[in-house]
Amino acid sequence: MPDGLQDPRVPGLAPPELLVVAALRAWMVPRRGVQDWQGILASAGILPAGALGFELLMSVVSRSAQRRLDVRHGEGTGLGRDEAVLLDLVAALQRGDVLSAIGGLSEWLAPDQLAAALRGARIFARHATAAGLKLRDAAGPTRIHLH
Repeated sequence: MPDGLQDPRVPGLAPPELLVVAALRAWMVPRRGVQDWQGILASAGILPAGALGFELLMSVVSRSAQRRLDVRHGEGTGLGRDEAVLLDLVAALQRGDVLSAIGGLSEWLAPDQLAAALRGARIFARHATAAGLKLRDAAGPTRIHLH
């Protein structure tokens, strides 16, 4: 985990997963005095194009989600359901499993929104992999650890 990045307090996650959760939380709820999501991704070696992919994914999801997203704010403990979905989605794309990624996106989006979100997710996953941030596969159908 890059220096200065606060641990999002989710037990059992590896540093690449903690980084993605921290970036998601920073994107959803920007806070003063805390590194922004772009800085988090850049400090991990993700190039600007990868950050753009993340932004495209999250912009589509936040604008078009069919329900309120379960994302813990700040340094909350545990992993929100949608944080787990994002981790599973990126891990699926990193292993080339586009169908599982579409399944994850379908939890959030109507069919007409999937293509744009998938495009952003694929770009982000590719750049995360290039930066050495390989997410582990979930230990089952999902990695949800609600506290």
